[in-house]
Amino acid sequence: MSDADHQHILSLLEKQPDIACLKIIETLDLPVSIDTVWRFLQQAGYRRKKKPLHASEQERPRCGAEEKRLERPYIWIQGK
Repeated sequence: MSDADHQHILSLLEKQPDIACLKIIETLDLPVSIDTVWRFLQQAGYRRKKKPLHASEQERPRCGAEEKRLERPYIWIQGK
């Protein structure tokens, strides 16, 4: 990659800080691999994006069988 490519990547990151390496390659039409872009980003001081604290799967409604299984009553047995 040339210095111009490096500058284009950095300017793209300023506009879209959460962009993926594949999207960078597609947007700038670079003839390089994802690993090449990732190594450049590491050298430039970028790190991986953190995972969200809340899983998106928790937002979906439960299916009927799962909901019934989780909401059944429990009997508490007290030991002697």
